[in-house]
Formats: sequence, C-alpha cells, structure tokens
Amino acid sequence: MLLSRIWARRRRVVWLPIVALALVACDDDPVDPGPTQDIVDIVVADANVSTLETAVVEAGLAGALQSAGPFTVFAPVNSAFDALGTDLVGALLEPANADLLVDILGYHVVPGVAAASGSLMDGQTVTTLQGQSLTIGVSGPTVTVGGATVTTADVEATNGVIHLIDTVLLPETDLVDTGLLNGFFTLVDLVRTAGLEATLRSDNSGAGFTVFAPTEAAFAALPAVPSGQDLVDVLTYHVVPTEVLSGSLSDGQVVTTVQGATFTVNVDSGSGAVSVTDGSGATVNVIATDVSATNGVVHVIDGVLLPS
Repeated sequence: MLLSRIWARRRRVVWLPIVALALVACDDDPVDPGPTQDIVDIVVADANVSTLETAVVEAGLAGALQSAGPFTVFAPVNSAFDALGTDLVGALLEPANADLLVDILGYHVVPGVAAASGSLMDGQTVTTLQGQSLTIGVSGPTVTVGGATVTTADVEATNGVIHLIDTVLLPETDLVDTGLLNGFFTLVDLVRTAGLEATLRSDNSGAGFTVFAPTEAAFAALPAVPSGQDLVDVLTYHVVPTEVLSGSLSDGQVVTTVQGATFTVNVDSGSGAVSVTDGSGATVNVIATDVSATNGVVHVIDGVLLPS
C-alpha cells in the first residue's frame, strides 16, 4: 500500500512537468489568422491581374468590392484581356462605355457567397452581380465558368474568394454594345453622332432590329463620311425594323429599311453566298451572319450601303 502511494505520487511529479511542457508547446504553435486582405487589395497586389485592377478602378467598383460581401470573383488574368485586343480594351475604358464595362465586370462577380472550387458542381448555374447567369463545368480537376478555365482557384479574401480565369466573360448585350464588342468602333461612333443610340438600344416594341453592319475597312474606303441628315439616312438604311435571321433571307428578296428605302438580297444558288444590292446599284457581300444581341441580330457586310 505504501509503495502504491509513493508510485502514484511519483507519477504526479513526473507528469506535471510534461503537461506543462505540452501546454507551452501548444502556445508556441503558429495560429493561422486567415485572410487579411479584401478582394481589391489582393487584385492590386497581383501583377497578373493589373488590367483587371485598372478596369475596376475606371468602372468605380473598387468600393463595392471592398464591402462585406461575401463575393465570389472570377478574375481574368492580363492575357485574357490581351486576347480582346488593345482597341477593344481601350474602348471599354473610355467614359462613353462605362456602363458596358460595369456590366462586364459585374458578370464576373457572384454576390452573397464565397464559393470555394470544391463546392462547385458540374452543370451548376450561378447568378452574377450583372444579373445574367453563368454555367459551371467540372471535369476531374478542371473547373470552367462560362467556358473560361479556372487557372488558379481559391484565393481567399476577407470578403470572399477569387478564382483566376483565362478568358474575359462577355454577357449578352444590346445591338450598340454588341457592335462595340465585335469591333465596329466607327459604326458605333457614328450611331452616337447621329443620335440613334437610344433607338438601337430599345427592343422596337418587341420586334427587335436587324443591322447590316459595315466593317471598319468599309467605312475607311468611303471618300467621305456623311454628316447631318445624310448620316442619319445612311445609318438607318442599314437597319431593318424587325429581327431577320440569315435563314430567312432569300434570293431576290426586297427589304424595307428604317430609312424607308429598300435594298435587294442576293443568294447564290451554288455557294449559298449572300450579298446585298443597294439603291445606288452597288453590291456588297455579307461576310458574317447572325451575331446575336438581346434586341436583334447583326449581319456583317464589307461595304457601306447607300440609298438611291
């Protein structure tokens, strides 16, 4: 009995220092404080997304993305913006296109959730800050969003999470913004000069519009760009007051434009190539069709149509 009490006392003497050492050791273990930077701070600090940083500042969204959130941000890297071309990126940063830039950036943000990559599911749809939806794809370790591939996942911020992607996501847009995003810079500038922007952003009472859009080279080939009422007449001569897809175009079809005059559609019976003969008798080629917009459709032509 005496030996038992002595052994028990010794065990307490031996174990007390060990427990104390263990407690000291636990106190020395580093504690992960979690993320210390918000989404904007992280973007500013990462040279790989410097173009995104510029766009966020120009769009006036920095304050919103520093709020409590949470947000999930799909952040395009610089090479993704480079793929758009310097002309388009430059145009998006112009004050005249601020609303479009805000829409594009908002299309990369999912509000109300910090979604780690492991929580994303194949076929899942998420509603963006811009209002339209994106579809998630998951195939093994690869995650995509709206067709863009996530190259770096789960960059944690104090108010959400960032996933870097290799492509700039573009929402569905109206005819004016669709023209801009497809490189019709001269056409869009002239539409604004002629005071037609609001009309081509409308849905034409549900009927939509069809725009036969001349390329940059087509406008450059003109001896002079018309002005005043002549400009309005020329531009509205390229617009049909309803949505007409390419499958509805037929050889010899006479189309009445918003301007009031008509042009004639030609469809080659062999190749199926489509061209348009204007009121002056000149024929231009349709080089791309069915570029979709929220309020109509665009067909691309390689010349400027002129009413008689």
